Amino acid sequence: MRNFINRLDAICHPFPGTHALGLISSVLFTASLVLWPTIGETGDQSNQTMPIPALAKTTTTNQHLTSQTEPLVIRTERVQAGDSLSRLFSRQKLKPQLLHALTQAEKGKHRISKLNVGQTIEFRYSGETLVELAVIQSPFHQTVATHQADGWSIEQRQRDPEIYIEHARATIDSSLFVAGARAGLPDNLIMELADIYGHVIDFVYEIRKGDQFTVTFEKRYLDGEFIEYGNILAAEFVNSGESFLAVRYTDNQGDIGYYDDKGVSLRKAFLRAPLNFRRISSNFNLARKHPVLGRMRAHKGTDYAASTGTPIYAAGDGKITYRGTKGGYGRTVIIKHGNSIETRYAHLSRYGKYRRGQKVKQGQVIGYVGMSGLATGPHLHYEFIVSGVHRNPRTILDKLPKAKTLPQTDIKRFQRLAEPLIASLNAQRNNAELAFQTITKPK
Repeated sequence: MRNFINRLDAICHPFPGTHALGLISSVLFTASLVLWPTIGETGDQSNQTMPIPALAKTTTTNQHLTSQTEPLVIRTERVQAGDSLSRLFSRQKLKPQLLHALTQAEKGKHRISKLNVGQTIEFRYSGETLVELAVIQSPFHQTVATHQADGWSIEQRQRDPEIYIEHARATIDSSLFVAGARAGLPDNLIMELADIYGHVIDFVYEIRKGDQFTVTFEKRYLDGEFIEYGNILAAEFVNSGESFLAVRYTDNQGDIGYYDDKGVSLRKAFLRAPLNFRRISSNFNLARKHPVLGRMRAHKGTDYAASTGTPIYAAGDGKITYRGTKGGYGRTVIIKHGNSIETRYAHLSRYGKYRRGQKVKQGQVIGYVGMSGLATGPHLHYEFIVSGVHRNPRTILDKLPKAKTLPQTDIKRFQRLAEPLIASLNAQRNNAELAFQTITKPK
């Protein structure tokens, strides 16, 4: 993302003030109308075209993965549990002396012997002589040891991906997940979208049929071949008629976040809901008939139905003050937050790794959905308590302190990045509305 910002800065630099922004906005707007792929209102893809590159590709020269001019014979090993570099050398029938010389060349971060399960290791031979050993961190990053006459040398080899920008747009009929899938978004981008808006929208209770979203995201290629989806660069989510903009930005401290058009962070002190879920089973209701006890009993919280084992997140930063069985609540975790706020998580199947007295950060897993205690099915019972009084967790959050705003030192740079991205989102929305009007116009 920082590279993307720098590329925008580089493009803007030769042009004074608003002329640069106008130029970039025009480029993005025109490209989005003519070339970028279009996603139908229901999320069905139509007129899909090859994505266009980002405004300016990286100018860094990609390094070759090997320093040899002649073809190498590559023998691949996949790191299994219990494997070590010594064991891999043994499987390759290589001498221990060769391994010893290699490990002696390791310094600082240039380490080849630290392996992770699942990693791919390439042994590259010239004839029967091992000339390179590569630990593949990703398609774009390798740690490579080269064997020469005077011993081993180790280096990090990076390749810059070719970044393309695409849009997806969809209207929700049932859930975010279904709409996202219809729009062609992979699961990880749908979950990232939910995380971005998880502080302002409850994706179970507050989602309405007809809600819409538009997403601008990266696709990464290498040598013309698609490798992976990248970051969400910008998004707009329309929930119950209210629009929420989100633009990805790295501030002067190196922290990455999503901000609205005014530079206000979407991240709040508490998550709108403490887990990713598909549906809600019970609202906050102080007078309801308890499904197990069969009599009226105050239900001071919200139940989120989810399958057993679904991770439960800490709704905000705090300290665990209770972790254990608590009567009808079953396995329960209680977190104490600042400002006299306490959150409770009940009916857990098991606990997370954090124990009583430990501090937790927002979004860390503190337990898993279950049906311990008085419960008829797997769900999370979630309570939000302020100064000893139970409050509706979905309405009290609107009354808590607002999120931080970017400092003035960041605002101009943020706006230079945000304006063309927001302009492209607007273009997608206008394009979709025009298409819808054309389809529905009486003949």
